[in-house]
Amino acid sequence: MVRDIAEGFVIASELTFKRYAPGDFVTFVQEADKLLRELRSNQVPLTDVDATQKRQRSIQRVQQAMTIARSVQSRRG
Repeated sequence: MVRDIAEGFVIASELTFKRYAPGDFVTFVQEADKLLRELRSNQVPLTDVDATQKRQRSIQRVQQAMTIARSVQSRRG
């Protein structure tokens, strides 16, 4: 699911995480961290603007999904 969010196929919202159990949040955050490291390690040439924008959008989507997941998890207690 994390890869789908990064590619823009799934839009993360509070409803996305509605049925998540506490263990699912941990798994999601671990997978998101792993994908973020992978995305950040892939360096694109500075002259390739389209690839740079695609990389930045993917990173932004994953970070936003992690923020939403942590928010939902903290509200549940």
